Amino acid sequence: MSGSRAPHLKRRNGIYHLRMRVPDRLRDRVGRQEVCRSLQTYSPTVARRLAASVSTRVMETFKVIDENTNVTPEQARKLIQACFADIRREVDERPPFVPETHRPDLEIDEQLNLSDAEIARLHDELECRAFSAKTESAARAAFALHGIDLQLIAPNSRDRLLDGFTRLLVEYRRLEQTRLVDPLADYQPSDPLFRELLPNQFAEAPVVGHVGPKVGGAIADYLAAKQPSWAKKTFVARSKQLGYLRDFLGHQRSLTAVKAADIRQFRNALTMLRANRGRAREMTFHERLTENTGARVSNKSASIIFEPAKAFFRWAKEEEGILTENPAADVRWQSIPNANTTIKRRPFSEMELATLFGSPLFTGSKSAHRRFQPGDVVVADAKYWIPILGYYSGMRLGEIVQLHLSDVVLNTHIPHFDLNEVSGSGDPKHIKTAAGIRKIPIHPDILTLGFSEFVEKRRKWDKPSKRLFSEVTLGADGQASTQFSKFFARLLDTVGLTDLALTFHSFRHGIEDAFRNANSQQYTIDSIMGHSDGKVSSLYGEGPSLSVKFEAVRAMALPISLIGILKGKNPEENTEAE
Repeated sequence: MSGSRAPHLKRRNGIYHLRMRVPDRLRDRVGRQEVCRSLQTYSPTVARRLAASVSTRVMETFKVIDENTNVTPEQARKLIQACFADIRREVDERPPFVPETHRPDLEIDEQLNLSDAEIARLHDELECRAFSAKTESAARAAFALHGIDLQLIAPNSRDRLLDGFTRLLVEYRRLEQTRLVDPLADYQPSDPLFRELLPNQFAEAPVVGHVGPKVGGAIADYLAAKQPSWAKKTFVARSKQLGYLRDFLGHQRSLTAVKAADIRQFRNALTMLRANRGRAREMTFHERLTENTGARVSNKSASIIFEPAKAFFRWAKEEEGILTENPAADVRWQSIPNANTTIKRRPFSEMELATLFGSPLFTGSKSAHRRFQPGDVVVADAKYWIPILGYYSGMRLGEIVQLHLSDVVLNTHIPHFDLNEVSGSGDPKHIKTAAGIRKIPIHPDILTLGFSEFVEKRRKWDKPSKRLFSEVTLGADGQASTQFSKFFARLLDTVGLTDLALTFHSFRHGIEDAFRNANSQQYTIDSIMGHSDGKVSSLYGEGPSLSVKFEAVRAMALPISLIGILKGKNPEENTEAE
């Protein structure tokens, strides 16, 4: 293992990692001897900056753990009571027990016997003050929903909480037994700890106030209503994300019974999701949670799962009128800064553009299949033209790759790209937003570089696809940009542009700057870029004319012109299947 002289910084296979030793006094509470995290960079300069930032936050975490000493008996009692209220609501909302055989009495007896055995086991734990891993795991998951990390609690306070939670589990089993025998019984807790609770702490509203759609049915209706306006990829993602919400709240729970406290608990639970949750067997929501912080999803990924839940409740209140109050309206995601949040996309610099477009792929490679090795062959195919179009137009990668031949309008006074969702019998097209449906004038440099000739050859190409760049296959997610995005990332690495802030989208950032540096009007820029300014005025008229947009495109203050780099290289279209 080699590394830098910077503290805590090591390198594995060229990638820099942060490694910090956990202080001896905290190892039992943290559960590991060291903290190790990939900084996802090959650059020593970037690694030193990230290591300084991340190591500071790790030291702050150690300090918090060190200072987090006690939970008072009063705080412990309130936490345990709150957890029991959660469990009681869950049990009371379950459907009644349905026998699977013609001897329901035997089935009920079997369930009661199993509960009795579990209660006996829990009593043994209470008597010996020795709590099993099963009990501790359940406690961690329950406390986490209330924002408490059991691992950060001092040993004495942790034992107090585990004692109370074990009593909770005993009462939970007794409650289940009562509901098993009589679903409508007026249950009174036998443990004094839970008899303190008032009835309204178990159920926040009478049963009659919870009539109406169930959570599962309302989510299904929401997905059906939004499916026509979503891309297939979006629909699949939203179905999965809202599936977590449905599993957490309960399929049969009344939608009007959901409160802000439930949404907060759902938000907290999402931060505990396993990173590999989608590859495992079918599991309940709580089985997908883990106390191992190293095996959890990132804070960003968890927030992406949470946002559709907020959108669903907005729809239920504002569009369908199912709810009179939105329980998720005031619940915000709590972001946790990490190393990656400091990495923002930025435009390519003049030198970086010269490096990229001066590489063998554009100026001459060894062959069509050895595009990164210098040579005399310039192949004008998707790999050649897509970056050029991105640089001069600022179109999104997906918009370029999905272009149909009919979307390239050349035989007109102002040649332009017509971005639309009309696919006919060809490959489907999807524009990100309504503002993305637009016409973009083609920069004169693109035509000078031979783009018209390339398009005319493609019109005669013996391929069944109607796409201009049909050799770029669709990804497994059905998106046109997936495969090329991976290729472009390899291209940047190959030419030495390893800054994580540089991606294909950097072209789009560069075009914005080029327009502004030319003093173009913002509404004209937005019309070309496919942005909506959110103003009511933008809904009136057709926006800037094609001629106005062409003047703006022609006046762009681009960092470099590619004509001096590429003109005269005599590119030839690749006719081989890729």
